[in-house]
Amino acid sequence: MIDPTNITNYNLTDDELEEHLLFWVCAAGKNGTTAASCLERFLSGITYNNMSPFEAIRNASFCFNNFPRIMKAAGIGCYTHKSRTFIELALSGLNLKTCTVKDLEKIYGIGMKTSRCFIIHSRKNAQHAGLDTHLLKHLRAKGISDVPKQTPSSKKQYKRLEQEVLKLAKGAGMSPAEYDLKIWKSYAVK
Repeated sequence: MIDPTNITNYNLTDDELEEHLLFWVCAAGKNGTTAASCLERFLSGITYNNMSPFEAIRNASFCFNNFPRIMKAAGIGCYTHKSRTFIELALSGLNLKTCTVKDLEKIYGIGMKTSRCFIIHSRKNAQHAGLDTHLLKHLRAKGISDVPKQTPSSKKQYKRLEQEVLKLAKGAGMSPAEYDLKIWKSYAVK
């Protein structure tokens, strides 16, 4: 099961990369602990014979008439939209070790935050920032101007704030992933 407090790992297997990307999709709109447990319930319900997460999704989406219902039973919110995202990912053929944020953002339901969170926590030296509510609150506390409460949808605004996070991480002598996790832990509900 994914441990959101220890999410950064640069040595993931292909199967683990699939699970981590699915976690980031689930984490949109949920806290990390809840997202991890919902994903675990979902995958344990559809995976057998050492299938990879994407294999299990492909199998379940073809074998079951109502794939969103399986996701709903696992507690995955926005299950109709996220089921489409899961299926598109499982059918995409993306190389999760080398795909770019642009590649990931071509998948329905994956935006700037999800793509970047996945990449910074699975690839060493990735220079991105996943602008969640915690990082945005942190930026406001640091006096950065025009920081919204929710992840910005404007690419221009996102990239401006992403650069602010990267400067702060560098100033703290940390990688973007280390900085992200430090801020997340400091604001996360205990």
